[in-house]
Parts: sequence; structure tokens; C-alpha cells
Amino acid sequence: MNEQQRNVLRTKAGDFRTYSLVLFALGAFFYLGTIIPGALETAKKPFALVAVAGCLAAALYCSRRAARYVCQLEEEENSFEP
Repeated sequence: MNEQQRNVLRTKAGDFRTYSLVLFALGAFFYLGTIIPGALETAKKPFALVAVAGCLAAALYCSRRAARYVCQLEEEENSFEP
């Protein structure tokens, strides 16, 4: 793997880590909207909780992708050591 490919993996790992943090924060704000009394109608709360679950699932997916790219980088760097 050349330096350009390693830089691409580092960039992807950083991007997915950022996506994960943003999605986690968005899910937290949606959740806060569901627990604040009077913020949502009772009929809309299930939809908001589905949005919370979706955001947290997407955050988990992005976090795992970032970890996978970091592992690939570490394996590549360790393969060069004698």
C-alpha cells in the first residue's frame, strides 16, 4: 500500500468518526425532544423515537467503519516492521 492509499484510509477514518459524532449528537437532541414534557404531541413520539434509533444505529455503523479503516492502517504499518 502506498502513501496515497494510506492517506485516503486516514481521511475516510476521520470522516466516518466525524459522521458518527454528528449522528450521535443528532440522536441525543431528538431524544431530548421526546422526554421534554409538552415538546411533542403524544402521537408523534413513536416517530421521534424511531428517528432516535435510526440516528444511533447510523452512528454505530459509522463508528465501526472508522474502526475498520484504522485497523487496516495499523495492520499495514505493522506488516512493514521486521
